[in-house]
Amino acid sequence: MTESEFLKSSGTDAIPRIFSEADFRLSKPDDALYQRLTPEGTLRGKEPNIPPSLLMKLYEQMVFGRVFDEKASNLSTLREIGTYAPGRGQEGAQVGFVNALEKGDWYVPMYRDAAGMLAFGMPAQQLLQYWGGDERGMQIPESVNMLPLAVPVATQLPHAVGLAMARRQQGERSVTLACTGDGGTSKGDFHEALNFAGIYDLPVVFCVENNQWAISVRRRQQTASLTIAQKAAAYGFEGILVDGNDAVAAYEATRYAVEKARRGGGPTLLEFSTYRLGPHTTAELVSNKLKSPEEVAEWERRSPITRFERYLASRALLDDAAKQAVAQRAQSRMADAVAAYRATPPVDPSVMFDYMYSTPTPALAEEKAGAFGGEARQETAAAPERAPGGGKPGVNIRNAINMALRERMERDSKVVVFGEDVGENGGVFQVTRDLQKEFGPERVFDTPLAELGIAGMFVGLSIGGLVPVAEFQFEGFTIPAFDQIFSHVARMRNRTRGRFAPRGVIRFPYGAGIRAPEHHSDSPEAYYAHTPGLKVVIPSNSFDAKGLICSALQEPNPVIFMEPKRLYDSPKMEVPEGEYSIPIGKAKVVKEGDDVTFVSFGAMMLPTLDAAEALRSEDGVSAEVIDLRTISPLDIATVVASVQKTGRLVIIHEAPRTLGIGAEIAALVSDKALDYLKAPIRRVTGYDTVVPLAKLEDQYIPSKDRIVKAASEVAKY
Repeated sequence: MTESEFLKSSGTDAIPRIFSEADFRLSKPDDALYQRLTPEGTLRGKEPNIPPSLLMKLYEQMVFGRVFDEKASNLSTLREIGTYAPGRGQEGAQVGFVNALEKGDWYVPMYRDAAGMLAFGMPAQQLLQYWGGDERGMQIPESVNMLPLAVPVATQLPHAVGLAMARRQQGERSVTLACTGDGGTSKGDFHEALNFAGIYDLPVVFCVENNQWAISVRRRQQTASLTIAQKAAAYGFEGILVDGNDAVAAYEATRYAVEKARRGGGPTLLEFSTYRLGPHTTAELVSNKLKSPEEVAEWERRSPITRFERYLASRALLDDAAKQAVAQRAQSRMADAVAAYRATPPVDPSVMFDYMYSTPTPALAEEKAGAFGGEARQETAAAPERAPGGGKPGVNIRNAINMALRERMERDSKVVVFGEDVGENGGVFQVTRDLQKEFGPERVFDTPLAELGIAGMFVGLSIGGLVPVAEFQFEGFTIPAFDQIFSHVARMRNRTRGRFAPRGVIRFPYGAGIRAPEHHSDSPEAYYAHTPGLKVVIPSNSFDAKGLICSALQEPNPVIFMEPKRLYDSPKMEVPEGEYSIPIGKAKVVKEGDDVTFVSFGAMMLPTLDAAEALRSEDGVSAEVIDLRTISPLDIATVVASVQKTGRLVIIHEAPRTLGIGAEIAALVSDKALDYLKAPIRRVTGYDTVVPLAKLEDQYIPSKDRIVKAASEVAKY
């Protein structure tokens, strides 16, 4: 159908409005470019309302940013530091936008923002340390409100959204400024962050440093939009195209956006048109040869430093002597930074274990002692747990978790619950039912259907001082969020040497047995248990579910809380009202026995207990049953103690066998209790297939009969 046919088919009383580039009244981007200094350094419009002292500060920061960039590139070539991402040519934008921020505001940089980070207060020595391969470099000083570099492109943008929401919710009037490049605007993180910011009307300024190239891909191959700035209109806020090589324009445009955000005017997207004069990184030089000499020469002519020097000279603020003095101070400062970097004591290699968690887990302590000497941490006796029973009768898991969330939210005003349909609807499984009614939409709020954004916002909310509880509707929906969980939720404490340590709970239902569609029935616990920095908890009953989530909400580390959806409604049991805790990392012997040890967790505890009873009544075999409760860190000591008594081990889990939790338990028992084993270890698991749909689902899930068969074989071995 042609356009004319389409319009005619609608009828004269229902002509559709077709949006197009014409709606933005642009024929070329330069028509919308905000510029105050021409490439020749002449001023457009009236004199900027910028004190001479700030103008000179901007100039000195640009010069030092250029000196740092050149020296870091040289040190990388000499292999005194590792791969470095140069930002030569982008100093005007970076120095302009960071100086528009005020004390108390936050800066979320991209990895090419050396000039901006230095201008914002990051010590040059530490930046060299980071690029030199030393995590101490990203231990941001307490006085600097800046998040660390994020190497995965644009993944820092949702952090800025969560950070802005957290600070606003706590009564601050701060603004968060976040940066990415033109390549980053093609990422889902960019879309989800801007969408979230627009929906919640957050005080965020998004800066896109459009340097025309994403490694070897030109800007025009990133998007068909005439400008990147105009994308803001789709998210419901303003976008401005700025000459990024004009520090005055960069400062003024950002100042406008920052003050608007501080007044409650919502977010702004600023596109800074600039150019990367150097290579993508010092490890990748080939793509730089794709730039034509004429293109590079034209952008050299538009240099942010050269045009600023000409402007300052026209204001009688800079002459040759002053210019030379600024250059000498920059060189001297850089020499001091390099000397300090070279004099930095070598990092103690054993510290690689120290920042994964607030306190090293028993396994990490053991690994550290084995690698670097010393004694492994001795396990202290756990405090006696509250015995099940008493309290409210007939409570299922979904209601137990609801009780725990409500009680913790009453005690701690920093706890917030968010996710898809968790508000008025109460979640698709009704776990958050009535919480929004009780605590309001600021503390219990719905999000767009954007799992990556939910996980990214989790990071920012936590860094911003809240205790986030993020709900994902099904385990399969966590896969889009895995980049954020793996790259940032789990690693932020280590990356910043403890300066920023996310905490909170990411919870979701998992497992088969309810006849759900594809991607709704998996058991992905191994993904998360294999990710250093996370703790992974899986309850099997209502009493434990409440106690474990109470502990998770007070845990100083991020917790993945997996809820067996097959057990949401039954079995039911008495659950005490009022807060109580069950320690994370402690398994429970739920049934004592002498002949074989069963180890399981979550929904598999029901067939495991049924199998134990069948073995006792039919074969006279006494099975000891252990509920792991926590998958990471594993309480292997409880398992080993049981195996030393029974001599036989059967491990049951619903996930596929290969590289599952059972394989790790089997390996650890072989390491620590091989001499006690009277039979080979057996695993009863799901198969190494995807979970079948409803017709074959029961054939996939480990059953009582499969467990009895395996146990009988090891008992007779």
